[in-house]
Amino acid sequence: MSHLIFDKRDWKFLMREHLHLERLASFPGLADYDIETMEAVFDEGVKFAVERVASVNEASDREGAQLIAGEMKTPTGFPELWAETRAGGWTAAPHTPEFGGQGLPYSVVNAVYEAFNGGCQAFTMFFQLTSGAGHLIESFGTDALKASFVERMYSGEFGGTMCLTEPQAGSAVGDARTSATPLDDDTYAIEGNKIFISGGDAEFYANVVHLVLARVKGDPEGTRGLSLFAVPKHKMNADGSIGAYNNVQVTGIEHKMGINGSPTCAISFGADGQTVGYLVGVRGNGMAQMFQMMNEARIACGLQGVALANAAYQQALAYAKDRKQGPPIEDFAAPSVAIIRHPDVRRNLMFMKAYAEGTRALAAKAAYHVDVVVHGADAAERERSQDALDLMVPVVKAYSTDKAFRVCELAVQVFGGYGYCREYPVEQYLRDVKIASIYEGTNGIQAMDLLGRKMRQKGGALFMGYVQELAGFLERLSSIEGLAPVHKALAKAQGSLGEVAFWLSSTAAKDRALAMLQATPFLELLGDVMVGQLLAEQAEIATAALQARCGTARPTLEQQEADAEVAFYAGKIAAALFFANEVLIAAPSKAKAMTSGETAALNYAF
Repeated sequence: MSHLIFDKRDWKFLMREHLHLERLASFPGLADYDIETMEAVFDEGVKFAVERVASVNEASDREGAQLIAGEMKTPTGFPELWAETRAGGWTAAPHTPEFGGQGLPYSVVNAVYEAFNGGCQAFTMFFQLTSGAGHLIESFGTDALKASFVERMYSGEFGGTMCLTEPQAGSAVGDARTSATPLDDDTYAIEGNKIFISGGDAEFYANVVHLVLARVKGDPEGTRGLSLFAVPKHKMNADGSIGAYNNVQVTGIEHKMGINGSPTCAISFGADGQTVGYLVGVRGNGMAQMFQMMNEARIACGLQGVALANAAYQQALAYAKDRKQGPPIEDFAAPSVAIIRHPDVRRNLMFMKAYAEGTRALAAKAAYHVDVVVHGADAAERERSQDALDLMVPVVKAYSTDKAFRVCELAVQVFGGYGYCREYPVEQYLRDVKIASIYEGTNGIQAMDLLGRKMRQKGGALFMGYVQELAGFLERLSSIEGLAPVHKALAKAQGSLGEVAFWLSSTAAKDRALAMLQATPFLELLGDVMVGQLLAEQAEIATAALQARCGTARPTLEQQEADAEVAFYAGKIAAALFFANEVLIAAPSKAKAMTSGETAALNYAF
């Protein structure tokens, strides 16, 4: 039996009722994808994730990837599943058919990839990284590089990685020492060492193309002097066949807390002979180009958080309905009841539901903006979506993964002692999801990016655009019957967000360190408001649906138990109310703390 319990109903609500993805079919290049086709693709992807991808999750964790005599061995079932994933076209679903992709709307791919990550995050990372690396070569590479690599990466015949981190540099990518020396044939000799390279090799790859940041000798120090190179494990012959070994050596793999099936590699270039690399794009512009893949990876990290938060919530919900323990709070002499009857368990489940579904909506909204940017016909709309996406990316990555860890931890709590044991999957979810807040730029780096770059971008227009959009929604929300507490809390949170943003802007001009001290709390507050708005939008839709279905927006428990659709919509209203009264209501206090000017963390010697 699959460990993955996937909530297709919530995703179809997002597709049809919340984000109205049917509009995508009006975009150039997406005419073939009406809502019925998108749902059919989604259904097929979820089926494959539940039945096949989830089947390798336990082996992924228990066996892990192994480096044996210099050769990579992935867990039992990975090679066979890789072949099936390739055959299904899932390895490059959103990319252009010109190079073998399916050209699917990113919104649909995002939904399917949530199911894949929920099934087995470690396995899914292989093709998400490869797909991103192939897309970067498609975007910036020469025609020759595209011809050599892109289609074979999109098909899953070749793998792909991003190689940024070095032992002495960590997240300070500008301190990289990997060098590139020009050769006579317009190639470069690459020398250096990279660490923490996810999916660095696999026995089911015919070749692996590493995208390596390196500095051509004599170019400036720091990130501005870095160039991007495609460095295959095996060279390519002129006729397109795989050639000689390129002296790319996996020297070790990390033994980790989670995602054990994903080989996190240390890789040496040029240690045992010449390693040849091919310049991708413009010399010295490597970091700027790499940001395309990094931003894709940051959204993917957020989706990993969404996936495991929702998987954990569904597991905890099913367990709470089944597990009998203790009498009801109303009658201590009564027989034991299912633990879902206990108030504290119910509170934990509602907390999990609100964050899991709220961050799912956040990731889905970001994916929709990607589709508009890539396929939209109206230039002004594309620009608005790009602005919204730029502001959202650090929040999708950091907020979703931070809250996912909390949701998974609460799932363990709901299970009690069993949750701490391998008998149930929630302890693995907890371990697997933690890395998502660390790699692709730690969540602290995402907060600094938000505060130091995105809030200043276009003279603050990204943030002001979001605030104006929220103001328009609040005006509409004010008249929705039964949602006054949500409107009140969200409006106050909006005010607190503006207050903190103004304080941070004025403080940064005088004391940048003091402002940056509040970067992570500010990102959390912005995430609270964004998720609060999305949950409120869903509650608005649910209110109308319930009034049409049963004549009231507040159905009784009996009505909910008798009609699954009534229960679904009632759950949307409940999640919005809970989030407003438990999370958004604290925004003024958070704002007071952030603007206090407290400097203890800066002034203590530690």
